[in-house]
Amino acid sequence: MICESALIPESRRPSVFEVLRGSEGKQFDRPSGAERLLTPHFGILCVSALFSALGFSSVIPTVARFVATDLEGGDLEIGLALGVFSISAVLARPWIGRIGDQRGRRVLIAGGSSITALVLAAHALADSYFALLIARFIMGAVQGAFFVGTVTLTTDLAPAERRGEAASYFSVAIYGGMAFGPWLGELAVARWGFDGGFLLGGLCMGVAAIVGCWLPDFVSSEARQSEDPATAMKRKLLYRSAIWPGVVMALGIMIFPALHGFMPKIMDERSLGDAGPIYALYGLLVLILRLLCSRLPDALGTAKTATLALVGSSIGMLIMGSFVSRSGMFIGAAVLAIGGSLLYPALMVAAVDGVPENERAQAMSTFTMFFELS
Repeated sequence: MICESALIPESRRPSVFEVLRGSEGKQFDRPSGAERLLTPHFGILCVSALFSALGFSSVIPTVARFVATDLEGGDLEIGLALGVFSISAVLARPWIGRIGDQRGRRVLIAGGSSITALVLAAHALADSYFALLIARFIMGAVQGAFFVGTVTLTTDLAPAERRGEAASYFSVAIYGGMAFGPWLGELAVARWGFDGGFLLGGLCMGVAAIVGCWLPDFVSSEARQSEDPATAMKRKLLYRSAIWPGVVMALGIMIFPALHGFMPKIMDERSLGDAGPIYALYGLLVLILRLLCSRLPDALGTAKTATLALVGSSIGMLIMGSFVSRSGMFIGAAVLAIGGSLLYPALMVAAVDGVPENERAQAMSTFTMFFELS
């Protein structure tokens, strides 16, 4: 399932799927009309990201239930099975970025999702807690490769003045997959058991891999051969200009564990009813605002947009903490959605601003690493 250039020769591809290449340190030669954002390549990228997010998120509740029932684990075992994914994702990030810059984005996207599909299907073979941990650990690294590849390709495909808009649209695909994935996973487990849930996740990842084979490399042939091992070793593990946007992102999204962990508890203690509609309102508003305000990061600037997002998040949390009522929770969640919709697109643009094409994957690898750390 792993797709290399040799498997789909450029001579046999439709012109719309032409591999985009350039010279190291120079702008890529884009086809006519490349100043447009909503191109076939961008649509294919979003479809691949959607299926990957569906596959990834569909197994989250499945893993938790599988550990608690078949493997007879407690809260600690469930938390470790879900969290070990992030450990390998962080450890692999520096090397993922180098591969993306030297070998191209497509090998990260198609290759990462192909291996993830196999690992997800292998979850069904786990007959012990240790075997499941190994599968989850491997999955963290290869799924991280897919994420870095897609995020980097988003910046490659978008005109420089529309990268914030591109990030907004791309994140809708990810967010939509993450929203519906757990629901699909629960349906699969109810109908076919845990094996069916894991296989469904693998199937979604397989679709993402197949679609990803039609995406461009965005790497020059010269760059693939020009960097000798000594030069590669000199590269830092973290890309400096992407660290600060990543830190701000991590601090900005740290509120969500509190939101998901403590809001239902407070509402139960105060007899305020079900928290589900509040989560639904927040999620719906984030999607709507990302679409309606997609051009704001490009028009307003990354610093101002990120500041607006952080202020919105802070005010939203203050409202929810100060006015502990059902209406207060709804109002706070609505204001909080401002931060949830604007922060990522603005900071992603800041992380890649001024970065050469042949170093973008490393920058995005560093930036996205802070998602795992938070």
